[in-house]
Order: sequence, then structure tokens, then C-alpha cells
Amino acid sequence: MRSVEAPGERRVRKLRVRPRLTAVLADAELPRDDLVDEALLSELDLVEADFAGRSARLVDIEGCRLTGCTFARSRLDKLTVSDSVLQRCDVANVELSHGAMTRVEVTASRLTGLAAPDAAWRHVLVRDCLADLTSFRFASFTSVEFVDCRLHSADFVGADLTGAAFRRCDLTRAEFSQVKAAKASFIDCTWDGIRGISSLAGATIVNSSPIDALTFTGAMAQALHITLGDPDDFPED
Repeated sequence: MRSVEAPGERRVRKLRVRPRLTAVLADAELPRDDLVDEALLSELDLVEADFAGRSARLVDIEGCRLTGCTFARSRLDKLTVSDSVLQRCDVANVELSHGAMTRVEVTASRLTGLAAPDAAWRHVLVRDCLADLTSFRFASFTSVEFVDCRLHSADFVGADLTGAAFRRCDLTRAEFSQVKAAKASFIDCTWDGIRGISSLAGATIVNSSPIDALTFTGAMAQALHITLGDPDDFPED
């Protein structure tokens, strides 16, 4: 099912800019490179670093590669991440208040329960991640892509999704009330139990699966209080 564009309208989505990493990164060393107030982690290679349960503010991570690191249950206020790659990291139940990410890739990671209200994400890729129960209330996404992610009961209330892309994501019971979705795209996503679907005005919906298309149609009809009937129930006299 595809949305209908106005005559002459052309949907253009800004290309995502990839992280700019230097060829050689220095090995990180704890506790020197720990997450503390006003810490700066720059051009580091962090492997299986344990940052679980940290509480810090005004931390900057720039030009880093993080592999197998855990941030579980940490509370980080105004964390800024730029030109960095996170692979197989545990970011479950982390609180990121007023954080920002620019040119960041997050792959094969666990984001379950991540709370990132008022986040500002620019040129971010989230791929192959478990992101159930995440909260992105009133976040701002520019050139952000979610690919092959599970986003069960994710909360996007009031988020600006302008130009964001969701590809093959499981959006079961996700909440999209009051979002801005102009030029956002949803390709081959799962829509069971979706909430706030009427707020997706201006988005493009592409479903190659007839089942997913029917699920989306049913959810939209329910949001608009439209009853979908069976032709057999309305025979001609």
C-alpha cells in the first residue's frame, strides 16, 4: 500500500552520512577512559568495556569504535556521540536524557528499554537490533534509518520522524501518536497492534506482503473508526 503524492511532488530523502573514523584508533584503558562527568573519549578502540550502572553528564564520545561494550542501566545526561560505531553492545535500560548522536552506526546491539527522550539524532543507522520497549518521546530524527530491528511497544510519541526510514522492522504495538512523519518511509514493516497510526500523514508505506498490507489497512480503518465489511454480508436484493 503506497501513499498518494500530490501532482509534481517529489519525495527526496537526504542521504545518510557515515561515521568518519580515523584509520588507526588508540586502545582504550579503564579507569582512565571511563564514563564520568565531562569525560571526553576520542579516537579510541573500546572492546568489551564495562560501563554498566554509570551515572554521568556531559560526556562526549567522538571517533570511537565500541565492540561488545555494556552500558546497561546507566544514566547519562546530555551524552553526545559522533562519528562512532557500536557493534554488539548492550544498551539495555539506559537513560539518555537530552542526548545527541551524529554520524553513528549501531549494529547487532541490545537496546531493550532504552529511554532517549528529546534525543537529537542525525545521520544514524540502527541495524539488526533488539529495541523493544524503547522510548523516543519528542526525539528529533534526521536521516535516521532503522533496519531489521524489533521495536515491540516502542514509544515515538511526539517525535519528529521527518525523512526517517524504517525497513523490515517489527513495529508490533509501537506508539506513533502526535509524530511528524513527512517524507518518512516504512518499508516491509510489521504493523500488528500499531497505535497512533493516523499521525503518519505524509509518510510513504510500502508493503510487499499482502498480509502486512492488510494489517496496516485494518489498523488505519480502526483509527478512523471505519468498519471493514465482508461482501458476503451485503448481498444484493
